[in-house]
Amino acid sequence: MSTEKLAQPGERELTSRGFFCAAVAFAMMGFTSTCWGPMLPWIAERNDLSISTSGLILAGFTMHTLIGTVLVQVFGPKKDLIWFIQRGIIVAFIGFIGVVTLNDSVLLTLSGCFAGVGYGATGLALLQLFTRSGNASHVRMNLASAATGFGALAGPFTIGMLGSSNIPAIIILAIGTSLVATRFLTGAQWRVEKFDHKSQTKQNQFQLFIILMAVIFYSGLENSIAAWLPTIIKASDGTLESGALSSAFFYLFFSLGRFIGVYIARYLEPHSIILICILATFLPFSFAMFSRDHMSLGLALCGLFVGPIFPNSSSWIARKTPGFPLATTVLMLAIMAGGFIFPPILGFILELAGIDGFLIALAALLGLSAASFIYSYKFWRS
Repeated sequence: MSTEKLAQPGERELTSRGFFCAAVAFAMMGFTSTCWGPMLPWIAERNDLSISTSGLILAGFTMHTLIGTVLVQVFGPKKDLIWFIQRGIIVAFIGFIGVVTLNDSVLLTLSGCFAGVGYGATGLALLQLFTRSGNASHVRMNLASAATGFGALAGPFTIGMLGSSNIPAIIILAIGTSLVATRFLTGAQWRVEKFDHKSQTKQNQFQLFIILMAVIFYSGLENSIAAWLPTIIKASDGTLESGALSSAFFYLFFSLGRFIGVYIARYLEPHSIILICILATFLPFSFAMFSRDHMSLGLALCGLFVGPIFPNSSSWIARKTPGFPLATTVLMLAIMAGGFIFPPILGFILELAGIDGFLIALAALLGLSAASFIYSYKFWRS
């Protein structure tokens, strides 16, 4: 048995410099993630692939973010968080270089998978840093997510403004910035300890399961809108750049929602913010469904309300599962599972059933997410 002393809460505080560097890395990862929307039609056109096939490349990336997340959970007690953060981002950096420079579809898929492993490992380690540090707070988590929202906005907007021909340089610079930020990160020299899972009651496990299902459906909704909105615009006789800007418009509202979330987090509990946001999403989504001429605007406005859901879900779950960091890992798996499962499925639906079928599928995801969050609000908010 190891006699190494585990870090105590007072010994694992995230410093101000560390928080800034981690937030920058988080933001640039958000930047790179949202670039997948305009990248999908670019990859398809560049390599003469179908819409659904390009979606499978994204699925490979997302599936391997799950693997990266599991690796951090399994080996987390053996290394400090900084070890996973710095090495994970290097792996992601190498993988993304392959995604934007290679031409063979098989190598593209393998590069996406490689990038996904590093992306998932880094993302979970950063989330554990934000939510499980000794000085973690609900407001700080919302600030970090607001930074990510800003990065998410900047990604497709940069591609839309600079043009699709500059996608390789844009992606490499963004993930490279994240890599540099992690080299200056302090306050991450501690490990995520293992706890006895039996400390979680069956009732608490069931309630955690319900909210995780809500997160999976929510993630599927958010990622499907962001991933396929540029393709819808391009298929409607728009340009790739205009499609990228439509995605940027979605993330403009998404980022704004997260900044608003920082303010309201000072007055409302996480579960209340989530309930308000998921129910409010029905308003712009209904506008998109019944006003086809303004569909892209309605879908973009959904970003305003879905933006605050992830950071408040993170805080809610962390509060309800003290001493059980595995819950944060499973939250990341839920986010990634939603992004892995649903965007490729909706890509096939878009190809086979058109925009009508696509919107119906989105409505189903929104309804399932709302129902699950309402249940969690009723039975798990105390």
